[in-house]
Amino acid sequence: MDQQHYNDIVSIIRKYRGLTQDCMKLLIQKFPQDSYDTLYSILSLEYQKRMKCSHVKNQMNKNKYWDLYKRGVEDDNNPGIIIRMAAQFDIAPCLVAKCILNKYFETLETSGDKDQSSVNINIYLRDTCLIQNMDLAYEIFLCTLYDNIYSPLTETMKASLGQQYEVKLYKEAVALGLAFRDEEHLRKNGYDKTPDCKLEVPVAMDGFVINWIESKALFGDEDAHKDYMKNQYLSYWNRFGPGLVIYWFGYLEKIVEPSDKRFIIRDHLPTNIIHISSSTFSKNLKNRI
Repeated sequence: MDQQHYNDIVSIIRKYRGLTQDCMKLLIQKFPQDSYDTLYSILSLEYQKRMKCSHVKNQMNKNKYWDLYKRGVEDDNNPGIIIRMAAQFDIAPCLVAKCILNKYFETLETSGDKDQSSVNINIYLRDTCLIQNMDLAYEIFLCTLYDNIYSPLTETMKASLGQQYEVKLYKEAVALGLAFRDEEHLRKNGYDKTPDCKLEVPVAMDGFVINWIESKALFGDEDAHKDYMKNQYLSYWNRFGPGLVIYWFGYLEKIVEPSDKRFIIRDHLPTNIIHISSSTFSKNLKNRI
C-alpha cells in the first residue's frame, strides 16, 4: 500500500471519536477497494496505539466511570450504559468495563466481603455469569459484544484467524512441493525462536533464497514491522539465514528495503520458485562463508 492511501485511512481513524465498530463502517464506506481484513487490521493497530497513550488517564478516571455507571443504573437508563460512556469518552468499551469491574470489587472488599485484591478481572470479562450483580453482568456482557478490538471474543477470533492463515500457508507450501517443518515440530526439538515454516531445503523465491517463512494475518505498518523485526525476524535470520515474511492483509511500501538481504516481504506466497539442489546450495554456502 502506498503512503498516501495509508495516510488517508489513518487520518479518518485518528479523527474519529466514538466506537470502533462505527469507525469500521465508515472505513468500509470510504475505501470499498480495500478488503475488510486490511481495514480492520489498520484500525486495530492505530486504536491500540491510542489506548496505550491514554491508559494512565483511564485508570485515574475509574472512580468517575463508576459514579457515572451507578447514576445511570439509579436513573433506570436503558441497557448499554457503559457502551454509551465508551463512545462519549472515546475509549474501548471493554477497557471502561475493566475500570468499572475493578471499582466494583473494591467496593465489595470495603463492604466487608472477602478479600478481592487478587481478583483476575479478565476472568469475569470472559465469563460475565460469574459477576453476582446481574445489572453489571449484563452491561459487561454488552461491552464484550460491541468492542471489536479488546473483547475476549475478538481476541479469540484473532487467534483463530492467525491459525487459519498458518494452515493456508502450509497447504500452499505443500502444493508447491516445499519440504518444511512447522512451528510445533521446531518447538518440540528445542528451538525457542520458531518461524511458522522452516524449509528443509532452501528455495529461491523472486530471486531470493528462502530458508524460513513467517505468516502474519495482519497489515504490516511501520511500528508493527519494527517490533516483529526486533523480536522475531532477526532471530530467525541469525539462526536459519534469509527468509520470507508474509503480511496477508498487505503492508506499507515504506517498510520494504530493496537492498535487505535478511528477508523479503510479500502479501502472498510466491509461486515462481526455483528449487535448489544440495550441491548448488553447498557451493553457495561456501561462497557466503
